[in-house]
Amino acid sequence: MLVRLTRISGIRYDGKVIRVLEREQKRLFGTAVAGRGGMVLLAATRGSRDTIQLQTGGDITAAEGDLVEAELLPRRGYIGKTARIIANLGPATSPGAFSALALAEFEIPHVFVDSVIAETDGMKVPPARGRKDLRDIPFVTIDGADARDFDDAVWAEPDGPGWRIMVAIADVAHYVRPGTALDREAQLRGNSVYLPDRVVPMLPEALSNDLCSLRPDETRAAMVAEIWLDAGGQMQDCQFHRALIRSVARLTYDAVQAVHDGTSTPADIGITPAIYANLAGAWGALDKARQEREPLALNMKERRVVLDDDGVPLAITKQAQSESQRLIEDFMIAANVAAASTLIRANKPCVFRVHDMPDPEKTEGLRQLASAVGAKLARGQVLRPHHFNSILGHVRDTDDETMVNEAVLRSQSKAVYSIENIGHFGLSLQQYAHFTSPIRRYADLLVHRELIDVAVANGSKTSNGDNSGRKIGNSDLAGLAESCTHISETESRAAGAERRTIDRFAAALFASETGNVVSGVIAGLTGAGAFVSLKDGVADGFLPIRSLPDDYYMLSDSGMEMTGRHNGVRFRVGDKMDVLVVEVTPVNGGILLAYVDGGGTAKKGGGPHRGKSGKTGKPGKKGKAASSTASKTRKSRKQRRRS
Repeated sequence: MLVRLTRISGIRYDGKVIRVLEREQKRLFGTAVAGRGGMVLLAATRGSRDTIQLQTGGDITAAEGDLVEAELLPRRGYIGKTARIIANLGPATSPGAFSALALAEFEIPHVFVDSVIAETDGMKVPPARGRKDLRDIPFVTIDGADARDFDDAVWAEPDGPGWRIMVAIADVAHYVRPGTALDREAQLRGNSVYLPDRVVPMLPEALSNDLCSLRPDETRAAMVAEIWLDAGGQMQDCQFHRALIRSVARLTYDAVQAVHDGTSTPADIGITPAIYANLAGAWGALDKARQEREPLALNMKERRVVLDDDGVPLAITKQAQSESQRLIEDFMIAANVAAASTLIRANKPCVFRVHDMPDPEKTEGLRQLASAVGAKLARGQVLRPHHFNSILGHVRDTDDETMVNEAVLRSQSKAVYSIENIGHFGLSLQQYAHFTSPIRRYADLLVHRELIDVAVANGSKTSNGDNSGRKIGNSDLAGLAESCTHISETESRAAGAERRTIDRFAAALFASETGNVVSGVIAGLTGAGAFVSLKDGVADGFLPIRSLPDDYYMLSDSGMEMTGRHNGVRFRVGDKMDVLVVEVTPVNGGILLAYVDGGGTAKKGGGPHRGKSGKTGKPGKKGKAASSTASKTRKSRKQRRRS
């Protein structure tokens, strides 16, 4: 709810409710556990402490430890909250449980109805008539070792002082036509969802893993971006073709990286030296163009859950981007730019991938963090990616690198889809669209359809009147704008499901640390406590303010610092500290921490920290004696062990 605060005296405030922003959630998820008077729900929402009685005796039952979906029932008088079980998702400890929970929580459709599957029956690769035959071009795919669908293939050759490259993308539009059940389902899903132990595809496997997968030595229909680059990687011209291609090799990032590093040869991975040399040479030119335009240079390591053959988590690793991954990324960016510029030039509607400039309010906190690590963020001028890059460069290869990269990412606006082109701030590009992944993104399919219309207008109409495009008039632009809103939301939904599932796996793996003291870094501060990054960002825990040394704590206006009013003990974002792991709840990804003596920094002179404005910042809450918090936790654990 939205509350207006009026200071009464000191740190006492009077609050008046202005507006209820969100009513109580009706659908609940969690684990059924034994409680007083029957089963209760251990909520899957991090931070929730409500005790909710589960109604038993209905059609759907649950054993202790089962993950359930429940519906909150209307309250009766002063009786506590009660919920009715509406779905049993299986034991919380079973493989696949966390993913099943995420799909239910985020309402992600994951079963194809018969009418959708039926439309794929009898589909086959189209004939060559009306298409450009590029089957003699030695395209290769480069993907992760565990990839199952291959929707892009690349090729390059020298062209005078510059380069001619081709990026072939599966021609999904040939199979998924507007108005069909397949199309409606793809639009509903918006994108594929990638969870640690399962993939929820946007398209049925008959397409995503077969007809639209550019597998080696198999003829496949493709949309091909043919691009001419100068020696500096700048695009000089581009054309799009509906074609047939035949990939010559399925390569992995690791294999290509080994050739780049000199520990392997092109022959070792099944390609000629010329194929590799030309790809590497063209990428060198594209890399020059990237450096010249200075996009945002985040160095984010992706969390990856390592599972055994039974789906049991073994570890979570963090992987930095390799040169082989950057090669493919830069080829894809070039094709995406070519797609957007082609549609703009043809005066066609386009689903742009846009990224607005950062919100000034978000950058203020980052500015203070930059100062704390000895860097600066420009003030009083329009911010560009290179301003953020100066901070990132300052902390490269230091202990602060992960924390600062995450802070820079949080300060940015969110990239979305739109028919209004405002450019892409992070990539430093004025024209950008998603073209390269129509198997897994509906936005790309919409762009393909418009590009097909351009190809038809240029005289390359395919056989049998098959243009598979989508002619859009002004009256349909509103519908296209609605599609942009929808697919932006489904993308956000998928990212949320992936993040929450990995958090749960991380908590499950961290459970063995319960009762141990571990090292962490303060990643964020609120009036309720501190978020602490553990094991270089593999997991994060919460350190409640009640666990801190006994005092009232004041949160600075920037939210970057919290200081004890009397003892002067200061906690800042980026500070390293040891914490005690008190409780781990895998079902909600929660890791509860406690303060360990010696954490925080004693500020000279004591008292609240005052910024340049002289304000004391936001009021915090009262902490407890540090030693008693930790000792009580240890004592209770010893008692439990003895019992």
